[in-house]
Amino acid sequence: MRFINHTLVAVVGATVASFVTYQIVARPPVEMPVSAPVTIRLVEPPSDVVTTPAAPDRTAEERDRLALENVELKAQLEVARARLVERDASLMHTYEQLEDLRRPMIIDMLSSTLRAELNSGEVVVTGGYRLPDGRRLYAFAKPSLQEVNGAEVVTIEGRYITLTDEVGKAVGLDNLATNAANTLQHGEVWVPGEDDAVLAQLKGTPGTEVLDYRSLSVEPGRSGIISIGNIQLKVTPTLTKKDGGLGLELRLEQPQPDANAVK
Repeated sequence: MRFINHTLVAVVGATVASFVTYQIVARPPVEMPVSAPVTIRLVEPPSDVVTTPAAPDRTAEERDRLALENVELKAQLEVARARLVERDASLMHTYEQLEDLRRPMIIDMLSSTLRAELNSGEVVVTGGYRLPDGRRLYAFAKPSLQEVNGAEVVTIEGRYITLTDEVGKAVGLDNLATNAANTLQHGEVWVPGEDDAVLAQLKGTPGTEVLDYRSLSVEPGRSGIISIGNIQLKVTPTLTKKDGGLGLELRLEQPQPDANAVK
């Protein structure tokens, strides 16, 4: 029995040893995780991203060119501004002219409007409309170009003359006589001295009235008003391209007197 027991123990021990050996040899090996190598890669920017290169240094020649262009642009801007101011002034003058032309439609008045070109010292004559007492009114204006404090000004002097048709014909004013209460482009230009000769001829003539008005000095392009009683003369002188030449616009106005009040 002992032998058997020992044998059994030996057999059991051999069996256990064989089993352990089989598990070690037959079982597949366990793979241990292996760390992957670390790599570094630069990331490129997306293709739709636009990068602006640094501006290159400008050469002295290019800087001079840009400076010259800047000066030219500023000069063009100043010219454009000057033209705009001139246009606005012209537009304002046109509005004033329209208002003058509309006045007879609003106010019962006598008027005469004239534009003329003449030389300094010549005389413009306008008017010639009939007054309720039968006489006619004429306006004389003599512009002269002068220099005051280094600036050019136009001085206008003259007179109003009221006379009968007979006297007007005798001195050559019958060409301007009109039966219209309001006239446009109605007048004449007289040479220097012609108005003085007419004035001398009218001196002492019955029914003739001469009213001298004070001289008025205005800058070319501006307007001035000469008034005596209810008679108003608006003058606007300008300079022409002709040496010493002047443009003169006259607007003679007088409210229409009440014919019933004239005896």
